[in-house]
Amino acid sequence: MSHPSIAHRAKADRKQKMQAGKIVSFTTVSHPPEGFGSEPLTIGMVELEDGSQAMGQLIVPGNATLAIGQEVIPRMKRIRTNAQGLHLYDTAYELLTKKPAETTESTSQFPGYIIALYGPSGVGKSTVSNLLTAMLSEYVGTVPIMTTRSKKKGDDGEYQHIDEEKFIEMCRKKEIIAATQIPSRSENRWYGYREKDILSIWEAGKIPVVITEQNLLQELSSHYGRRSVLSFGLLPPGKSRRAMLSQLLHRLRSRGRDTEKHIQDRMKNAERDLDFFEERKELFDHILVNEDLDTVLQALKGHVLQPERG
Repeated sequence: MSHPSIAHRAKADRKQKMQAGKIVSFTTVSHPPEGFGSEPLTIGMVELEDGSQAMGQLIVPGNATLAIGQEVIPRMKRIRTNAQGLHLYDTAYELLTKKPAETTESTSQFPGYIIALYGPSGVGKSTVSNLLTAMLSEYVGTVPIMTTRSKKKGDDGEYQHIDEEKFIEMCRKKEIIAATQIPSRSENRWYGYREKDILSIWEAGKIPVVITEQNLLQELSSHYGRRSVLSFGLLPPGKSRRAMLSQLLHRLRSRGRDTEKHIQDRMKNAERDLDFFEERKELFDHILVNEDLDTVLQALKGHVLQPERG
């Protein structure tokens, strides 16, 4: 078991490293150690915003060329896989090749993509979305979720409630371009996104952020094309599936929004969500463990400030 002070220092170190910076030096490891994959690794020393220095893997998009003094932004990245098959994540630094998109009178050249947040109930999708939007309101906008489910205590403005007849009609008219029905014991629950809500955010020169699930993610990818969706899978902390599910159960009960029956429904759906990560790996660009909100937000911030996908 890790000593509390060691764990605290490790967490503080990880948080400190999640800063943008400039490359001070770099080198390429042609033959990485076991667990780091077979491709050459580029390791760099980065001078961070606060004047400190950190070493980490450098991510070079496309055909970009590295040079001393270039700006980089932090990423949480799977660095290696240990002998037990556990994926280990750490801070890496990606070369910043583009400046943030600016809102101008003409938005026709805005690249137009969507940030999608996926994960089981209780993992913190709504919290991450709300904080990201508040932190970077100039660059992102939240897409409301159209739903037929009843309003609940704890809803935080992410839903627009309509009746089922209206929802089906909007789907028929193709006003809702991604829709799904999530099982529940007590009500017929439909969820979806209106295309006009996504387009209005693009037209403002911003990036739409959606809270999504299996079918919605697949339909968005089908409608706009896979490369138009920058998807982030959020996982609860835990070294095993059982530990992650226990974390989710604790969070769902702690927030006091659902009956025990609804919590059990959500837990069944959560198991399917965890399976989906493995079954449809190609739909996810990044997997983040939501153990520390600030770390997750800083990782997302780095992607928002580089609007064109590599």
